[in-house]
Amino acid sequence: MKKSISLLVMAAVLTACSSAQKNKNVNKNLKNSSSRISMNYSQEDYSGFSSDLKDNRVFLAGELHGIQENYTLRLNLLMYLNENAGVNYYLAEMGYSSSYFINKYLETGEEKYLYVVANSIIGSYDYSQDDVNFWKDLYKYNQGLPKEKRIKVVGLDIEHQFWLAVMQLNDIVEDVNLGGEMETILGKLEYYSAAMCPSIADSRDILQNVKNIQTKNVLEVVADLREDYNANPEKYREVLPEEDFQDFVFVLNNITDTERIYTNRRNKEYFNKEREKAIYKNFLRTHEMYSDGKFFGQWGSFHVLQKSDNHEERFAQYLNGDDSPVKDEVISIKYIYDNKYHRRTNRKILSAFKQYGDSKFTLYRLDTQEHGADICPLNDHGIEDVSEFFQYGILIRDPQKVTPMSS
Repeated sequence: MKKSISLLVMAAVLTACSSAQKNKNVNKNLKNSSSRISMNYSQEDYSGFSSDLKDNRVFLAGELHGIQENYTLRLNLLMYLNENAGVNYYLAEMGYSSSYFINKYLETGEEKYLYVVANSIIGSYDYSQDDVNFWKDLYKYNQGLPKEKRIKVVGLDIEHQFWLAVMQLNDIVEDVNLGGEMETILGKLEYYSAAMCPSIADSRDILQNVKNIQTKNVLEVVADLREDYNANPEKYREVLPEEDFQDFVFVLNNITDTERIYTNRRNKEYFNKEREKAIYKNFLRTHEMYSDGKFFGQWGSFHVLQKSDNHEERFAQYLNGDDSPVKDEVISIKYIYDNKYHRRTNRKILSAFKQYGDSKFTLYRLDTQEHGADICPLNDHGIEDVSEFFQYGILIRDPQKVTPMSS
């Protein structure tokens, strides 16, 4: 379901560089803009970002999934941006309901909430010890911060794990009085939530439990709940605390979008297009809740590139659109992998970057105003240079696959 960077455009970016003088300038610019990053976190290693911290509110990093080093960089960037840019919202490539349970873990330290999410993504790239360790490290980091500076997770993706959304809805409304006519609906919601996860303290069988339930029946209950909310929104606002009400509306709307998008999932063009729109719509909801917030997210590279070669708009493009509340306040960072097994990394970009990257991680700042065309112009395509796609690159040498979860 997750797409990588478009190789055609990236290949064109570099093959368009034909002049020897231009290549000489490119090499000089890349050398001047490069800096080493160590594996262990140090604020100084990330000082190359300092000039972009003040005037930008959204920072996005783009990865190829399933790589150990992604998690090191994710945590390091999140800590650096928290300490130096006031970022305390992590925009996650997960459904809003997944982030609901992750936040419960971050607030309480109770690992049952972490593992209900982990056990719901068995078979995906994120089902790894590295992913679990990331959340545990983030919990430890948060504990050392004042409460007002702690990092909160916001899942912007559609509800791929819809059962977590059902469990979240039940968690929010199970103890409230919505009127006698809703007792039957809430009873069914509680029944299906318990059937999918009888005990959140032991969620190892959650995927098998989900398989044994008719999705259609669950969605009918959600539809009944949605219909009642649409007819009586003030009733829900009155009986729910404000934060619960916001969560309820967010996840209910996200289930609606997910159901519509998944209905046409065999049409990949439709699915991808509508998914990006839904992700952006979820950001707008998030921005309404945290209008003064600053945000960092790490996603598959496709989502964070600020230009497209095939008229298929990406999340980062919507963020920079004319109607966006964060227009021109978005920074994209592209991870470049130096490993013969990762064929999806463009070889010419890799060749340009690795000339000046002899450490595990090397940071490149691609700034047109300082360096001109950072890699090369693409005038024939209406693109000035590669920094229109992303403004920073991080070269990762010898990347390793994630560590599978132990049974």
